[in-house]
Amino acid sequence: MNDPFILAFSFSALGLILLFANVICFLVTKKRFKKNKLYKSLLSYLVIYFIIELTCNILGFLKPNSNNFVSHFAFNIQYLILSLFFYQLFKTKGAKSLVIGLLISFIITNSLYYFSNPELFWEFNLYEITYISCATIGLTLIHLYQNLGETKSYFYFTIGVSTYMLTSCLIFLTGNIQLVFLEKPYIDIWVFNSGFFILYQALIYKEWKYLNS
Repeated sequence: MNDPFILAFSFSALGLILLFANVICFLVTKKRFKKNKLYKSLLSYLVIYFIIELTCNILGFLKPNSNNFVSHFAFNIQYLILSLFFYQLFKTKGAKSLVIGLLISFIITNSLYYFSNPELFWEFNLYEITYISCATIGLTLIHLYQNLGETKSYFYFTIGVSTYMLTSCLIFLTGNIQLVFLEKPYIDIWVFNSGFFILYQALIYKEWKYLNS
């Protein structure tokens, strides 16, 4: 691996380690929440996300920039599980219907995109990234609004999801995976993405602490 990629890979590896630590934390205390569907959905999300991130990091280490296709699995599976999570989290029929409507709309439109252009599988699908990010951020805002003045129901996780989704979307939409901000020391766009991922994991850990307090 070339030296310029060491910093970015180190940040990415740290984020992966923190994600694994969160998986362990949620697994250790899952018996306390065996009847909690939200907890189970969040745990499933973390486990699957870890597997995807691990695969992405291994491919990125062996051959940088060869793991673009993994982003499709990361975004789609993440959105599917988060849709289930927010469906369970929302209390009103209108909000629940919105979750289902957004998911169905995405499946149909994104399938048409891939059908018309199969080569998108090997590239970043900007429609896919933008739709999932905007839909997820919208759902988090609805949840935060509905919980104003109430108990912090998955508050830290929701903040983490919305923040990471927003920054990731902006980074992907630059359309330039080789964008470099500094030459000495070498800092590319993925260092910032990994930095927000680390913040995301810190908020997930904060959520775990709150749930077990």
